Amino acid sequence: MRRWFLVCAVMLGSLAGVVANAQLVEGTDYQLLSPAQPTSHPDKIVVTEFFSYQCPHCFHFSPAIDDWETRLPPDVVFERIPVSFGRPEWASIGQAYYALMAMGKLDVKMDTAIFNAIHVQNIRLTDLSSIADWVAKQGINARDFTDMYNSFAVKMDMDRAEKAAPAYGIDGVPTLIVDGRYRLLAPRNVPTELDMANRELQVVNLLIAKERAARGMPNPAMASTGAPVGDANKQGAATKPASRKKVHH
Repeated sequence: MRRWFLVCAVMLGSLAGVVANAQLVEGTDYQLLSPAQPTSHPDKIVVTEFFSYQCPHCFHFSPAIDDWETRLPPDVVFERIPVSFGRPEWASIGQAYYALMAMGKLDVKMDTAIFNAIHVQNIRLTDLSSIADWVAKQGINARDFTDMYNSFAVKMDMDRAEKAAPAYGIDGVPTLIVDGRYRLLAPRNVPTELDMANRELQVVNLLIAKERAARGMPNPAMASTGAPVGDANKQGAATKPASRKKVHH
């Protein structure tokens, strides 16, 4: 089922002309954050996803945003923040996200494996014990993982993540933020989660262009050969990052 959602990448490419002419509507497509939140890369445009591995919608959204991430121009940074909304099992897997990242083990393969374990294999990764047991089966030393999970630094990472959610007005996931200024709103009247993913990523791309224009930044999407926006292969797009990024607030 996850692979089926990867077709959205093709759909996004075919809709490029439509997107270029689309009009963003505040209050429908996005809301302005007041105050705007600082970002980790002031010289770039930062896109942040608030998510949880326990969330089925985040699971369905993950392949689409993974593919979108491979096409990012050099002036855009993608980061993720796990949240729990007070749910212990969401907090546990969120802390595991930071622990694996700190260990240098959170590559895209591991990220996908966590989603699949929960939503395809129905493995209950709900607390440190169950997560450490599963991590060990992935070839990671369980004791090292547990020590990192319980470390002060990782606990602080998760605490900052929990505090970031209300600062951004996050009341559901996945939610995307563009440059600490724009919070995407869930698309209306979309029949499937695939359609929702398509629309949200279209809006993200438009907001990136909007912010780029507001800052007077050059548009890196147009290569010297005149390759069109979104034509990642012709522009030599960056490959998918080896490890996920985190952001501190």
